Amino acid sequence: MINIVTIGGGTGHSQILEGIKEIGGIKITAICPSTDSGGSTGILQEKYDGSGYTGDLTKCVAALCKDKVLTKALTFRYEDGPLDSHSVKNLLFHALEKVSNLEIALKTLWTVAGINPHRVLPITNKKTELCARLSIGSTIVGETNIDTIAKNPLWNPNIHSISDIYLKPKVSVSKLAVAAIKESDYIIISPGDLYSSIIPVLLPKGMKEEIKKSSATIILILNIMTKKGETDNYTASDFIKIIEERLGRRVNYIVGNNARISPKALLQYSLESKVEFDSLDTTKDNRMILAPLAVVTKTNQIYTSPTIIRRVIKNILMC
Repeated sequence: MINIVTIGGGTGHSQILEGIKEIGGIKITAICPSTDSGGSTGILQEKYDGSGYTGDLTKCVAALCKDKVLTKALTFRYEDGPLDSHSVKNLLFHALEKVSNLEIALKTLWTVAGINPHRVLPITNKKTELCARLSIGSTIVGETNIDTIAKNPLWNPNIHSISDIYLKPKVSVSKLAVAAIKESDYIIISPGDLYSSIIPVLLPKGMKEEIKKSSATIILILNIMTKKGETDNYTASDFIKIIEERLGRRVNYIVGNNARISPKALLQYSLESKVEFDSLDTTKDNRMILAPLAVVTKTNQIYTSPTIIRRVIKNILMC
């Protein structure tokens, strides 16, 4: 059995899980951030003392679930009335935590979704907030405020770029996450928002140290597009450099997109100041694997193909 740990938050992480769960002979442990403060998770936190990992964690559980009807039910989101913006998976996990504890709630959710032997874990079970220090010296507190910084009409990427990201208060990585890293043969860093989804998983005390001394092979899957407010003017090299600084070691494989994206989709993203990440020159970095990762929907949304990811990861496992 090959032990794989996946890291990240949001849609990018769930797309990776959806792809690799069909690979035989592997055990997946997905590790999610614990600092979500927006949407349904934010409401459950504010009004019902909920957890900052609810949304990302349950999204990953749903992605690993093989029952398509159950997946649709878990991800069903109410659009009006008193349950407006809440998904079934978030409400279920919140209730499970309230009537038991985190460990029991996790195991029960895994059983309901039928994802064993796979697991989904929060990076920490301690309450903390994500904070960003901007290049002008000011600080933004809260994941949702960092995620939406570019919506401020006064925001300017040349003035308000993120210079540092940290947790307040400082918290330690969970024992379960540490054990998963120790047992891992491969660590996959999923595509996602650099400062509000990926790095938050690397911030708790002890996480960087465990990864640094791990013998696991690290695979970094690059984002396809930049994120307004977080990675404006970033090149793929910039992205990789920051990830490696946070890891404390070099990654072994870098997976990037070489699929052509339609001009219409690129134009739609450009209106939001989002552009395609440049592709690294494979002659300069032999760690680079290019594949047609990008899939464009009928509404011109761009996402990472689970099918292509499955193929790429299977090829790496066979090396």
